[in-house]
Amino acid sequence: MLWLYRKKGNTLIEQYDDNTIRCPRIGGEVNFLFCRTENNMLPCRWMAGCWQGHMEILTFLEDHYTKEELEQIFVPPKPKIESLVSLVEKAKKAKKRND
Repeated sequence: MLWLYRKKGNTLIEQYDDNTIRCPRIGGEVNFLFCRTENNMLPCRWMAGCWQGHMEILTFLEDHYTKEELEQIFVPPKPKIESLVSLVEKAKKAKKRND
């Protein structure tokens, strides 16, 4: 079960999973486990701001995630119009292939 341990030291990644806060995005109470795994098994990109003041969240993130994972976590989402254009283009390509 080595995957449970952080990269530096021997603290379990699950140590805070039962802690709860109110999530401004969801609009209700969520536990740390939800925040830690919400983004395709990576933390929510808002996690650092939400949990700051409740724990040493930046240290936790640095201890448990690689630099590449952190970059993936905190990449800003595409603007909605860009996402919509991309979806329309994919649909057009799929339709052409089926015709």
